[in-house]
Amino acid sequence: MPALNLYANDPDGRADAPLVILGPALGAPASMWDKVAALLAADYRTQTFEHFGFNGAPVLHDSFSIGDIADAVVRLIDDVGVDKAYYAGDSISGAVALELARRHPDRVTAVAAVCSVARRIGDPSMAPLAATVRAEGTAARAGDIGDRWFAPGSQETHSAEIASLVEILSGADDETYARYLEALDAHNVGDHLDEITVPVLAVWSEFDTGDGEGKMRLIAENVQRGTLVGIEGAGHTPPLEQPEAVAAALRTHFRAGA
Repeated sequence: MPALNLYANDPDGRADAPLVILGPALGAPASMWDKVAALLAADYRTQTFEHFGFNGAPVLHDSFSIGDIADAVVRLIDDVGVDKAYYAGDSISGAVALELARRHPDRVTAVAAVCSVARRIGDPSMAPLAATVRAEGTAARAGDIGDRWFAPGSQETHSAEIASLVEILSGADDETYARYLEALDAHNVGDHLDEITVPVLAVWSEFDTGDGEGKMRLIAENVQRGTLVGIEGAGHTPPLEQPEAVAAALRTHFRAGA
C-alpha cells in the first residue's frame, strides 16, 4: 500500500510558534479540539486532521497499521515545514501518540495520550466489533454515544456536540471504521512502552469507559518519562467537555518537555 497522507486542516496560529498536532477520537471530527486549540493559541500553532472515512476525509479500504498513521503524522510535520512538533491524541489518536514517540523520537518533543490504551499481545480481540460494524454499520455504534463518551448529565449540557457526533459517526464509512479497529487490534505498543524516551502525558478522565485510570497509569508508569493526570467531569472526550483542564495539562507538559 502507498504511504498514507492525512486529511489535514490548515494550521492555526503564528507561523513562528511551536507546532502542536491534535488527533481526534475515532468517530469524532477534528473540531473536538477547537476549544483546546483556542486556549493554546497564545503559545502554540495548532494543526488538526480528520480520520479517513470521517467528516469528508477519503475512505481507506486497504489494511493499515497504527504505525502507518504515525508515519503520516511525520509527513504532516514535514509539510508544515518544521523539524519537530508536539502531539496530543484522544482515544485511538492517543495510540498514535505512543507509536509516534516510539518510531520517531527525533520528530516529536513531547506527546500526550488522552483516554487511550496501550494494547498488548493477548488482549481481547477487537475482531468481533469490526465484524459487527461491517454487518450493521457505524450507526450501530452511534446510538448510545452520549452515554459512552460523556459524563452523566451531558445530554443536557452538551446536546449539540452529542448530536453532531451521532451524525458524523452514523455517516462514516463502515469498512474504513472496521479497518481502524483491526489496526488497533494488531497494535502491541503496550509491550514496548519501555522503549519510549519522549516525554509522555497520560490523561485519564473521571467517567471514561472501563478502567480508564488503570489503562493510562500503565502507560505513565512504563514509558521512560511518563506523567499521569486525571480530568474530573469528563468521559471519553475531555477536550470537548473540559477543554480548560486539558489545555492546562498540555501546556504544563509541553513546557516541561521543551
